[in-house]
Amino acid sequence: MPRVSVLLAVLVLALTLSAPVPAQVRAEGFAAPAEIKVTYTEPSDAGQADRLRELAARLKAVADQLHPLEEIRIVVVHSPAELSRRLGTEDAVAGVSYVHGILFLSPVSWQRNPTDEALEQEMEQALVRYAAQELAGGNRLPDWLESGLVSVLTKRPFAGATAEAVAQRGPLLLMRFEADDPAVGYWAVRYLVEVRGGLASIRQLLRLTAQRPSSFVENLQLVYGIPAGELERDWRRWLHEQAEAEKKREGRREGPLVRDRD
Repeated sequence: MPRVSVLLAVLVLALTLSAPVPAQVRAEGFAAPAEIKVTYTEPSDAGQADRLRELAARLKAVADQLHPLEEIRIVVVHSPAELSRRLGTEDAVAGVSYVHGILFLSPVSWQRNPTDEALEQEMEQALVRYAAQELAGGNRLPDWLESGLVSVLTKRPFAGATAEAVAQRGPLLLMRFEADDPAVGYWAVRYLVEVRGGLASIRQLLRLTAQRPSSFVENLQLVYGIPAGELERDWRRWLHEQAEAEKKREGRREGPLVRDRD
């Protein structure tokens, strides 16, 4: 999770998967309706506030798979500069994790009106990041973990061929925090969900991060019960298996035609 960069800038703030269909993920407990607070300063933003409130209410079930949200805070801002000031960063048009709510640029500063589909994708991603950050106590998470949760929970897959490319990458991908190829996060989180205890173990990892924010690798080892290097080797073996399975499926689909007998 490069992060999404579109005309609509969505930022996640919280205390603050064509490929084979992955295993089903379930919400943790009963997801009650969330209190959705939209803050804006200009009367002309009232319409967008209603639109964002409706989107969050309709799409929060995606994030509830990870962590049921009880309160969602959305802030409408009016320029990239204001967005940057609130974030304390100059990177004003990228999704980032922060601490005070989900920020959307006001329509008056959009170069063109985003489609409903673009808005839905941005809101889904924002809510998933919001839920992950809430579980993690607002502490920094590896990019692969955040972006992978977004891809898996919003069911936006990567082609099976990318599994092999990830498996051949440099070492210790699970220990990196820096932004990386989104396929790394997708395949890493799919592996953890399908092979290593599902979302329950990921929730445990996030909660442990809230308690021990500076010990992510140790937290990873504690949750999964093996050294991080062994976990990574097992993941890469699984990636090769996924790539081989995809090649067999493609071979069956693209095999020679069987001619009718005369």
